[in-house]
Formats: sequence, structure tokens, C-alpha cells
Amino acid sequence: MPKKQCTRCKNWKACRKLTAKTHDWCYSLFYLEGFSLNADQSICLCNRCWFYLCYEKTRTGVQSENENTNDSNAMDTSVHEDQDQDQDQLTIENILFSGSSHKKCVVCRDEVNTTMITMPKPARLDLLVLKRMYAPHGVRCCRKHLWNNRLLPDVKINMDNRQTPMAKLEPTVLLNLFNDLLGLLQEASTAPRLDFMDPSMSNEDYLTWTGWTKEQFEHMFMLILSHIRSSSNREARNALAMFWIKLKTNLSFRQIGSLFNISGDYENRRKVVSRSFDSIRQVLVDKLLPKHLGIGHLSRSEAIDHNTSFSNEFFGKKVTIIWDGTYFYTGKSSSHEFQRSTYSGQKKRHLVKFMSLCLADGYCLDTLGPFFGTQNDASITNHITKTKNALMEWCEPGDIMIVDRGFRDIVEAFSDLGYEPKMPIYLPKGQKQHTTNEANEAQLVTKVRWTVESYHARLKKWRFFSDRIENQLLPKLQDCVRIVSATLNWLRGSIIKDHNTNHMDRLAKLMTDRLAKHNYLATLVEQGKLSTKQRWKKINEIDFDFPEMELEDLRQLFFGSYQIKQSQTYAEEHLDVNGDFAIQVSKETDEIIRCAIQSRHSNSTRYYAWIQFSLTGDPITSWYCQCKSGARTVGACAHEATIIWFLSYARHHDFQYSNGRRRIQQSIEKILSDEDEPDESNEFSAT
Repeated sequence: MPKKQCTRCKNWKACRKLTAKTHDWCYSLFYLEGFSLNADQSICLCNRCWFYLCYEKTRTGVQSENENTNDSNAMDTSVHEDQDQDQDQLTIENILFSGSSHKKCVVCRDEVNTTMITMPKPARLDLLVLKRMYAPHGVRCCRKHLWNNRLLPDVKINMDNRQTPMAKLEPTVLLNLFNDLLGLLQEASTAPRLDFMDPSMSNEDYLTWTGWTKEQFEHMFMLILSHIRSSSNREARNALAMFWIKLKTNLSFRQIGSLFNISGDYENRRKVVSRSFDSIRQVLVDKLLPKHLGIGHLSRSEAIDHNTSFSNEFFGKKVTIIWDGTYFYTGKSSSHEFQRSTYSGQKKRHLVKFMSLCLADGYCLDTLGPFFGTQNDASITNHITKTKNALMEWCEPGDIMIVDRGFRDIVEAFSDLGYEPKMPIYLPKGQKQHTTNEANEAQLVTKVRWTVESYHARLKKWRFFSDRIENQLLPKLQDCVRIVSATLNWLRGSIIKDHNTNHMDRLAKLMTDRLAKHNYLATLVEQGKLSTKQRWKKINEIDFDFPEMELEDLRQLFFGSYQIKQSQTYAEEHLDVNGDFAIQVSKETDEIIRCAIQSRHSNSTRYYAWIQFSLTGDPITSWYCQCKSGARTVGACAHEATIIWFLSYARHHDFQYSNGRRRIQQSIEKILSDEDEPDESNEFSAT
């Protein structure tokens, strides 16, 4: 093509010929630069001027009429398409659109990292149902928000810097979503009614059904995970739940199968749950017991670490083992021999026994059994010392063996083996009350021994042990008792957590200091100076000055809270028909009072209790009661504690009769004989 002169720069290098029909924008720029051109006149441009005009077109935004027309047509087309698309889409009210970005977590809005995954469909459906937010396919989320491909129900949606338009879905997308929701409903209808695979189960649900928190259950599941597998009938996690639900609720295997919606008839449900129960039981016996129960799982130095301030102060820093038997009720048997062997003449029921060996802080060292109900604690202990070689080899001479009075026949055998038995002194026949020294020594033993009773109470919170046990389950009873004991050791630990604090050290030292304290009131009563009725005058507690004390002061006075817990029910029974707490004051001195407290064990027995107090010095200086342990100076009996607690604390804090106990008592119809006369005077005679 021959070179022509450029219309703009007059250079003879023009190679482009333009017309107003195709490039009217060039003519517009020429007009802006002062050129005068006719619309039918063609122009020629060199490359340099062409690129310059293109740049100016972009900078100034000059457009041709054709482009304006095309853009207008395109805009109209786009608007119509958007309108058509909007008409095709359906807006879901109250449902937010999460956005379709893949750069941030749809839940917490964190930037994409290696811990994120594409959000699975079940989790997206959970997001829609639980949080009312629609997330399209492909969005990403952190793994920590998911559990078993489901969205955790307590997860918090971060709404900061998030556009939240209402969700608009095309009919096909909405139809697929509707089908997915129907599938979710169908899955829910066939899912277990109680499903421990469901992340929405709360901590309270776990405690109610299994007796363990969600975190504790998770620890157990991780322990058995590699040793138990899921099957077509149940998940491994649900199998563990079945085991603990059986122990916690004592429901039948068939009832548990119904809870988990196991397919098949009732017999198949029973078999599936029974097999799951046995599988979990065997795994826990193999993997849990060796680490958390039995003589071999603790060294002697570790056992001494379980001593409390009280056991160290009273008996020295030695291995201290508390022995106590507990029982589990069974049914009658068609075997006559077995029926006779399990019948307890004391309880008048069929039962089997276990012997628990606990350390001073309530940690279970071992539990042995079962034994027949006809055996007493002493005979069972004697059998253990002769047959359990591992236990006898672990123990050493000088170890402390704490027992109750039911072990009196084995105390000598313990001494012969070189151990130091500690038992409350047995009240000799014909003697009505322990001496002050005997009662004080018994209190030291009781202060250490109570933890084994608390351990048994904690064990029997699983109703399998507190209800009557079916005879066909007796072969599994030993494993079940040991599994619960081991799990309590593992996940809950000792009953006394802070067992060696400075506060406990002070209390233990104070108890030993009071061992030799003389009981002044006991001497006055024995000499007859306080026992005659003529020396007392009745007075209403409202008109009576008594030192006010706080609960912490009372706990220190009684060396614990047990007596305080007993005081409320004693006080309720002591109130007269007018709601007054009747007391008597000595005529010789206003600082000694007397009350008659009804025994909680016998209708015909009431005890006089004397309290000496001071309004200037120590609030309570002495106390004495006619009950078996009422002469002690280390702590106080419940009768003495009732008087002190009510007068020094309860009456100043609006003490009221328990409505719950009142309703229970009133729900039973009481029959009075003609000889019965209601006692409204509260003038008791000591017996």
C-alpha cells in the first residue's frame, strides 16, 4: 500500500484510512484539536497518531455513536436478562446468604489455611437449619467447627464484615435443597432416638445417661477406639454409651435397644445390646483396670502420697488402708444352695458382698469380691489375708489398717501380721456411754474412715449397683464394679482433693490437742449437779442471749460439716407446735443450757444435751450429751451440734421447716391409737 500524508501530523507515513462511518470518534477528537473536517471526508493516519488518538479516546471517554448504541442495547439486554433471572430466582425470607468465597472460613471468617476443608453437605444443611444461613457448594470452613462431618451446634457465626443479603435461589437449586432436607428428615426418622454420634448432645445429656461428662466420655472413647469397631447395628461410640447407660439407669437390654432404634424385633435388640455390653466390658477390663485399680497400679510411695493431714497427724506417715464391705442386692435363685448362701440375716434380703480397700483421701486401692451374703466383714477379711498373696506381699509391717467395729474379730489377726489396726472401741455390754477418752479416740478413726463410705455412695450412683441385680448378670458383676471403681480413680480422682493444706494441718493438730481435754459438764452431770429437774427453768429461745457464730466457726468447732448437715432435721423435730425451740437454763448460772433431743433411730429414746457458753470469751466452752458418744471433747455429737447450730446461727438466718420433708410426711396417713397422746410440751425425760 503506497504511503499517504497523515491528516494530523502531515507526515508521509500514513498507512490507515478511516471514515466517519466507522471511526466517528476520531473525527470527534480532531474537532477537539481544532481540525475542520467534513463527515464525508476520509482521513489518513500514521501509526504514531493512531496510537495517540486511541490513548486519548481511553483517557477522555469519547465514544462513537455506534458504540453508544451498542452499549445501550447491551445494557438493555443485560437489564432484561437480570430482570428475567430475578424473576426466575426465589427469595427465601429470614435465610441469609453466606457468600460463595473460597478465601475465608464461612463460619469464623479466618483466611484459608491448611486446616480448612470444603464444607460437607451435612454441615451445610446444619448451617441452614441451626443458623438459618444458606451456604452454596464449595465454600470452605475450619475442621474445628465440624464433628463427624456435622456442624457443631454451639459454634458461633462471625458476622463482622460480612454482607448478609437474603438468599436467592434458582428453582433447580431450591429443588435440590428441598430434596436434601427431605433426606435429612428421613435419616432422622431412622436414626437412633438417643445417638451419641450427634454433636448436639449436651454435657448434661452425657451426665444424665452415662454418669460422665462429655469430656470424660471422650477420654474413654479414645481409650477403646483402636480395640472396638463399628458394625452394621451400632457405632463404636454408641456401644460405649450402651455399656454406661446400662450401669447408670439399669434399663433392660431391650429398652436400651429401643432407645438406640436398633433394627429388628425385641430379641434382636436385646442380643445386639448384650453383645455390645460384653465387648466394651472386656476391652475396659483389659485396657483400663491394670492402669487404675489393683495392688500393682500404685507403688507404696504413691499410696503414702494419698494420706491426708488427719491420717498423717493421727497415725503417722505410713501406708493407710481403710477396709469396708458393701453389698449388692440380688434376686432369689432356683438353686436352693445359692439362695441360702446369699441370704443375709441382718438385711433380711438376698445379696452379695464386696470388700473395698481405700486410701485415706478416698482413692480406691482395690475392690475384691463378690462374696456370699452369709459372710461378715471379718470372715471376708480373714479369707483375703490368707488367699490374696499379692496384697499381702505389697503390704508391710507397720501399715495402718482402719476398720469399723464389724471387724473386731480380725483385729488380732491384723496385729499378728504386723499391721497396726485402728478401730473405734466397742461399747462393752451393760455400759451405756463411751468415756471421754474412748469417744475421742473413736472420733480420730472416724475422721479418717468416712471416705470409704463416701466412695461406696459415689459407686452406687450407678443404679445397676443400687437396684436389685438380675441373677444372670452376677457373673459380670465383678468386672462392672471394678470398671466403675477404676474409672472413678482415673477421671475423678480422690474424694478429698486438697488433702494436705495448711488449714487441714491446723485442724488435725487441734484435734490431737483436744484429746486430753477434760469434759467439765460430763463431770457435773455424773456428780448430779446438773441432772435434777428442779435446777432448770424453761425459756423461749427468742428471749435468750446466745453468742452468734458463722458457719466457718461452726465447722472448725465440730471439725467438719457432717454434724451441721444433721442439725437441720434434728432442729425441725425439736420445734414445738408454735415453732419455738424449747430450751432450759440453769438456775445457778445463765451460761449453761439444756435441751432434750429426740433420737433419730428410736421413738422411745431422747437425750439430754448440755451446752456451756460465754458472751465474752470463747463462744462455746463445753458440751455434753447422754448419747453413746456425747462425752467427747474432739468435735461434738449431732444432738449437741443441733443446739449450738440453731441458737448461734440458724435462728439469725430465718430458719424454716423444710417444705419438701413436710409434704412427704403429710402424704402418709398417720393412725393414732387411743393411748397415743401428742407431745406438745417438749418436756422430755432422759432415758
